[in-house]
Amino acid sequence: MFQLIKALIASGYIFSVIVSSVSIVCALDYPAVRSFLYANFRRHVMHAEILSGIAAEFSLQWIMLKLISIQLIKLFDYTLACLFYYIDLINIVGYGVLFYEMLTEIAVAQETIKKLDSTSQPLKSIVNTIDFRKLVNPFWTSKGIKKHPNITYATNEEIQEALKTTNYDYNQPSRMMLDVYTYGEKSKARPVLMLIHGGAWRIGSKNTLYPHEKILLTENNWVVVNINYRLAPVNAYPTHLCDVKRAIRWVKQNIASFGGNPDFIVLSGDSAGGHLSAMASMTMNDPQFQPGFEEVDTSVRGVVSLSGALDMMSAPHHADYFCKQVSNLDRVDMEFLSKHSPAQVIPRAKEQNCIVPFLLIAGNRDSLVEIDINNKFKATFDEGKRYDLYQIQENHSLTFSPLVTGSPDECT
Repeated sequence: MFQLIKALIASGYIFSVIVSSVSIVCALDYPAVRSFLYANFRRHVMHAEILSGIAAEFSLQWIMLKLISIQLIKLFDYTLACLFYYIDLINIVGYGVLFYEMLTEIAVAQETIKKLDSTSQPLKSIVNTIDFRKLVNPFWTSKGIKKHPNITYATNEEIQEALKTTNYDYNQPSRMMLDVYTYGEKSKARPVLMLIHGGAWRIGSKNTLYPHEKILLTENNWVVVNINYRLAPVNAYPTHLCDVKRAIRWVKQNIASFGGNPDFIVLSGDSAGGHLSAMASMTMNDPQFQPGFEEVDTSVRGVVSLSGALDMMSAPHHADYFCKQVSNLDRVDMEFLSKHSPAQVIPRAKEQNCIVPFLLIAGNRDSLVEIDINNKFKATFDEGKRYDLYQIQENHSLTFSPLVTGSPDECT
């Protein structure tokens, strides 16, 4: 029995080494690897991006785990496992390269902040006592953060309609809820960050409080709101966008009770959440997306997009996916896309004076939302509009990057 357990552990170790190697190769983004994936395994590009994101964002944690595992594997006398031990040493070096690249991202932030504010002070090094502890444990949470969970932002009539349109799927009301996070004693007029989760418009939830949200709460006195919204394929887009606007309505009407400023709401989202954040800001007060609350003010003050899906027309596979898998259309409808792709909505938003300051953070190695999409999006904005773009050596997942999680005290 003991031999069987040893064999299973050794097999698991070998498998983990293989997965680590693939993840690191994908994260380092060799052109040949990307070309190979696109040519032969396009349907698995998202899985590869997830693996590479985990490798890049949690490289320090992987190094520590690997150092422990390679010591334990010495206890086993399996030849194959010992061979993979040497491969794992190479993996540790690969994780070290990824971690070093993460640390250098702070220079990108410093350079951009200096352009915006010449009087800003240098950012603190990420490798200091407090921030290094946060880096080692990306799931840290201050004890002073208070969560007000599962608040319904939809009206009774909207919930009933959601049930009717889904043949009384009673999971739907939970998709129309939000969580409010506060820190310290309640005060008036705190700025509000409303986070819209990603997940390809089909998965995801409000349940993760990201590091940059925790920092805004504890160091900058913000109020944070994480929202759910109904998902495809059960609910076709633009149901997602309408729900985001319902959440904005609730925040406008109720956030003052939590110490937030209803007139200072900034939207933030990653991937699909970045798309919804951009669309919500550029269609503010548009009755088309506010059924039953057409007269309610849904304006916001800004958008922070992390690897946002900002152009649905940039590539055929993006258009096909959004039309068929998200919007439940039977074909690719270019007219529909032009109305729901932020990059194409910009001219109309300008005419209606619906352009707000944008901050985009994008990864040069992102294979799901290519960096060119962000560059082209930026180019469509008029001079003088507040639009800032950070380009860093990262993949699609940026939510635990030091650029996003570093202390912002010096640049407020």
